[in-house]
Amino acid sequence: MRYIIFTLLLLPFPARSQDWVSVARLLDQERAINKIPGYVAAVYWRGDIAWLKAAGLADLKTKRSVKAETPFRTASLAKPLSAVGLMSLVEALKLRLQDDVRQYCPNFPQKRQSIQLEQLLGHLGGIRHYRDAQDRNNQIHYSSVSESVKRFAADPPVHGPGEEFLYSTYGYGLLGCAIEGASGRTYAHWMQEKVFERAQMTGTGIDDGEGVSAERAQGYRLSESGKIENAFTSDNTGKIPGGGLVSTAGDLLRFADAIYTNRLLRRETIERMWTSGKLKSGKLTGYGLGWFLARSPDGDREIYHTGEQQGTSAMLYLRPENRFAFVFLCNMEGLENRVQLSRRVYRMVSRR
Repeated sequence: MRYIIFTLLLLPFPARSQDWVSVARLLDQERAINKIPGYVAAVYWRGDIAWLKAAGLADLKTKRSVKAETPFRTASLAKPLSAVGLMSLVEALKLRLQDDVRQYCPNFPQKRQSIQLEQLLGHLGGIRHYRDAQDRNNQIHYSSVSESVKRFAADPPVHGPGEEFLYSTYGYGLLGCAIEGASGRTYAHWMQEKVFERAQMTGTGIDDGEGVSAERAQGYRLSESGKIENAFTSDNTGKIPGGGLVSTAGDLLRFADAIYTNRLLRRETIERMWTSGKLKSGKLTGYGLGWFLARSPDGDREIYHTGEQQGTSAMLYLRPENRFAFVFLCNMEGLENRVQLSRRVYRMVSRR
């Protein structure tokens, strides 16, 4: 893969300059409307990281600028990365999707019904999500992914496995525990070796306040009066596999490239991840194994994941039929129209 970085307006393809000017204008309009302090956005197009723009401030207090390599909290973009990490264990025959999670995470107590790894990947396991703002704004530091499971382990399932779709970041915490149990490694070590290094993601890591995450953009929110203020603090060690990673726009496009070129998983495995889950009733969920699935207005497959948490809004959007990917990372929470924004960027790039 060729890697072409331009931090302002980019002209990587002949006769396509108007595309990048329009993309930059669109994103700057979103920044102004939503009072976003800073963002970085990047486009992957048919084998190249073709365009990247960094704009604004990563830290309002110190006036630190956003740069191409600035790490951001990625929130729930951790889920497709963790799903790839777990599926690498499936390909290595170290676990099966139909296995009970307790086989690899024995500190999770027995429930009335067994919960399969596949159900957790598709948010069908019945594990609860956040209870309230206090639960979301966790202040407890956990020393390991396996230890963080105790945050919700004693709670009864919200529903029986496979009966309903219930989006659950904590369910992905259980998957992280399973990764540790099946691999004999910590979640961080397994992901570093099997995902980040293979995809050449040098700016991605655990959001624990150390290493890469110590350099990340500071997070902000809008008050009820519309004033920019610091986001609530939270310790993401309670939800690392489902929402506790930091990364850069370039790294996330390298991840997309590694997916497209089968450097992380076999093609049939990826297609399995991009197949909708089903409830026991037969109803499709619109979520595969770590990815949201949709169809664009023009009929193409859309594979994506959004992310939002304290001080960040994130998007990773794929159009596999055209080997397109778009990443948007900003340090303002609450940005709502990321799917529509991604579609508009795609139309500008593809001329559709």
